[in-house]
Amino acid sequence: MSSLKFHIAQTDLGIIAMVFSRYGLWAVSPPLASEEAARERLPEWNASEPISADEAAPVAERLRRHLRGEPVCYDGVAVDWSGVADFSRRAMEAALSIPWGQTRTYSWLATEAGNPRASRAAGQAMARNRLAIVVPCHRVLASDGSLCGYAGGLDVKRRLLDLERGSERPSRR
Repeated sequence: MSSLKFHIAQTDLGIIAMVFSRYGLWAVSPPLASEEAARERLPEWNASEPISADEAAPVAERLRRHLRGEPVCYDGVAVDWSGVADFSRRAMEAALSIPWGQTRTYSWLATEAGNPRASRAAGQAMARNRLAIVVPCHRVLASDGSLCGYAGGLDVKRRLLDLERGSERPSRR
């Protein structure tokens, strides 16, 4: 793997860490409570060199707008899919198609990824999603509509969904 670089940014919902490879965006953390928490994610991603704010700006600004409650599209953001298995990538690409403010189920995700019987595998793909927010795994729910699993915790998942539905304005809690 090529050298991974990072940028940490303040948003209305918390601090996010972004990791970039020479091919594009490699990882994004969910909103975290502190810069220290964001920096703790960097070793697990092997990112040790900072990237300039100017280089990170196209992604960082979209994430800031998203976390202010503005509908954002990530089309045109180069994503580095290296190390992501074929089915997982298809599931992540399907998640990218879920419109702002809407949700789908893991079953729907599995079907869209090409294997209607692979709901658990679709769930695992979302659990391993290293591109939180950009690949909106927070928009994927259990078949009964309940929230389940999110790397940032269910409270953050709920806040992201509420934000996108317009029922919450971000705060700096």
